Amino acid sequence: MQQGWLRARAVEPESLASMRDWFPVALDGQAVAWRHLPGRFTAPFFGDTLRAQPHAERQVCRTPYERVGDTGDTLAPSVFIFHSSRCGSTLLAQMLAALPQCVVHSEPPAVDDFLRLHGDAPPAQALPLLRQLFGALGQRRGASETHYIVKLDCWHMRHLPLLRAAFPATPCWFLYREPAAVMASHRRQRGPQMVPGLVPGVLPPEALAGIAAWDLEAYCAGVLGQIFGAALAHAGALRLLDYRQLPGVVWETLLAELGLAPSGEQLDALRARAGFHAKRAAQAFDGDPAPEKEAAPHLP
Repeated sequence: MQQGWLRARAVEPESLASMRDWFPVALDGQAVAWRHLPGRFTAPFFGDTLRAQPHAERQVCRTPYERVGDTGDTLAPSVFIFHSSRCGSTLLAQMLAALPQCVVHSEPPAVDDFLRLHGDAPPAQALPLLRQLFGALGQRRGASETHYIVKLDCWHMRHLPLLRAAFPATPCWFLYREPAAVMASHRRQRGPQMVPGLVPGVLPPEALAGIAAWDLEAYCAGVLGQIFGAALAHAGALRLLDYRQLPGVVWETLLAELGLAPSGEQLDALRARAGFHAKRAAQAFDGDPAPEKEAAPHLP
């Protein structure tokens, strides 16, 4: 998928005085691939913003990793949103993206690349690089932007200690839903992490060894077991949020916890976004399909 995002007019890094308005979209060892993106990130996912940019406007640049610190004024992450998948995390991010105060990145692919390449490296090596990467992503491009919200991929739960070490003052939320409902949603339309081989490393080898290649249900349960197990291990460092608390918990509690005080008009826009499908903003949301009558899954 990332290869498609990088099909664009190439710009030589030597021609750029800085990387302002360029955003890391892929990492490969010590090299960074950037896309020029002058507008706000308001789409449900970071990748949707890349896809929506007209082809004639797309520009790509490749630089050494050292240039990630060359983006100017940046915001440190205001909150990390971890989640179980299919639990309303995209809606939560979209509601916050409706506020002009918030820079919101939903599952930025460069973060996934970093955690895959360096997530198990010694902290002394990984932490400075990770802080630089979030600096390049969290560019502040207007005086009204005060908060940087990062929604991670669901399989990043195990990397919470690294993210906490890099940004000890940043709150970490974990949005979850009962596993049977999550599995039912993936049964209707599976996310890539629930298909063996599409997202490497979501299951450790010892867990993968006990699952037959054809058994998608067991694989899905195994992935959820890893996510919930990691969340349970670090529960003391997490602000736990139940799917059933949405959307009201956002304006009742979470905005104040983030130090956000939107105007009445901004709050109306946030509330209005809550009435539409998280991933299809033009479609009104009228709830999930009726649940199937089945036993709850056994999570390993």
